[in-house]
Amino acid sequence: MHKTMSIRGRLWSLALAAALVPAPSWADDPPVDPPKADPAPAAPAADPAPEPKAEPAPEPKAEPAKPEPKAKPAPMPDLGGGASDQDVYGISDDLVPPGSRLDWAKKRDIKVVQKRAVVKDGRHGMSLLVGAVPNDDFWTYLSAGLGYNYYLSEDLALNVHGIYTYNQATSLGTKLEGQRPEGFELTVRLPQTLTSYASAGVDWNLLHGKIGFFGTMLGEFDVALCFGVGAVLTRVTTQEHPQGEQRIDAAGKAGASAQFYLSEHFALRADYHQLFYPKFNDKNGKADAGLAHPLSVVIGLTYFTSPPL
Repeated sequence: MHKTMSIRGRLWSLALAAALVPAPSWADDPPVDPPKADPAPAAPAADPAPEPKAEPAPEPKAEPAKPEPKAKPAPMPDLGGGASDQDVYGISDDLVPPGSRLDWAKKRDIKVVQKRAVVKDGRHGMSLLVGAVPNDDFWTYLSAGLGYNYYLSEDLALNVHGIYTYNQATSLGTKLEGQRPEGFELTVRLPQTLTSYASAGVDWNLLHGKIGFFGTMLGEFDVALCFGVGAVLTRVTTQEHPQGEQRIDAAGKAGASAQFYLSEHFALRADYHQLFYPKFNDKNGKADAGLAHPLSVVIGLTYFTSPPL
């Protein structure tokens, strides 16, 4: 009995000692965080001071636009010469860029209407001509000759013409001779007939144009006035010399010509020449019967030499 009580007392002593001894910490157990202290109460935030409102800047008042000064009118050209481009046209060189449409103000001496397909300046033209002198009632004149032109510019050329005429009686002369009375001789005789003429002068080209054919071909032509002086060779007949004699007289020429260009080197040409020379008086054998003025019409083909380099 006594031994049983002592054993029970020892067991309670061991259990009480085990309860009082702290349990050992092991490496595998997680560390225990220390208790956190309560945070100190935050101080109340101060209210932000109100920002001062910026007053709107006054808008600048727009000044009324000043009227632009009116451009001065361009002065009239000085016909006496010596004026600059700015004086004549009211344009300064800075306002006329090269190649612009106003660039002609600096190059106004160049006379160009439009680009020409055939340029004649400095070239020679040689023509083969045939024609007639149609204004004689008793004689029909058939003519043939040569022409030469040298072109000083596109508008001015020197010309030389030589025309020979062949004449034959018209039906009117034959009819009159056939109606003569029996026993009478009737011969139609003209006191002066044209044999040939030569002249030298100028051609003034006053018109250049273009013409289209059926919308597929474009041709160019020129029209010029012709003036010249020269000589005529005529045959005069008198009662003493019914076969006629040759006579040379001074002559003048006025007319017009037209050229239609076929290519760079060839053109068709038509000329109208009105001749003026002294008319022969068969009564006294002198050229004092007034002024003869037959007209000559010729057409031909012109060859142009190559343009100068």
